[in-house]
Amino acid sequence: MITGYDSVMIARSPAGPAVRAMLDGLHNRWPHMLVGRSEAEETAIGPFLPWLRTRDHVPAGTGELYVARDKGMEKDWDDYGYDLRDDGEGPFAVLYRPSPRSTTAIRVDEEPYEDRGFRFSPHPAVLVTAGLSLITMVTPDEGSPFSRDLRDRLTRALSRRP
Repeated sequence: MITGYDSVMIARSPAGPAVRAMLDGLHNRWPHMLVGRSEAEETAIGPFLPWLRTRDHVPAGTGELYVARDKGMEKDWDDYGYDLRDDGEGPFAVLYRPSPRSTTAIRVDEEPYEDRGFRFSPHPAVLVTAGLSLITMVTPDEGSPFSRDLRDRLTRALSRRP
């Protein structure tokens, strides 16, 4: 079953160390956390292994990680997808890779500079993506406290300097 909400981020490469740091922090909350890896889009996911056995094998540059709190959540994934469970938590995935393009067209919807009191209008721009990674986090939904917490954790990890 495919469900879930995609959040796309662009950050410096490689993204793997930040993803590993984010999952290390989550492991404190989910001590029985299981992670399945996929080496390529064509290969199967898994096996799901305990985080402490998986963490040293998190790829630095390109990775697909599928995360469940415990064996019960991993087992239920096929039936319930990314849906929130009764306790307000659910499985999630983090997929990342270096940007395949050196630039991409974007639309700037928020003032990117400090606010100087001038009127701002959204406008097109070019994002130089050379040296950056594309990261997609699939969470159960957009607005639940659990999904927002996961996105905040990943954003903080990606924002830290190595």
